[in-house]
Amino acid sequence: MLDKQNQGPQCTACGSPMRLSVIEPSMWGQDLRTFACPHCKRVQRHVIESTVTEAWVAPREQ
Repeated sequence: MLDKQNQGPQCTACGSPMRLSVIEPSMWGQDLRTFACPHCKRVQRHVIESTVTEAWVAPREQ
């Protein structure tokens, strides 16, 4: 499962938290996110609603 606060899924091979490495536009309204494990180098890709991505890159109002 993906955490909406800049954390990736757990690696299915070693259980370590994965790091977001790339966000690519996919189908309309979705993004393809690539996560990499810093320990075993496994890579996972997930299609995510682009509104979640917008929340990550939008400036925060204070």
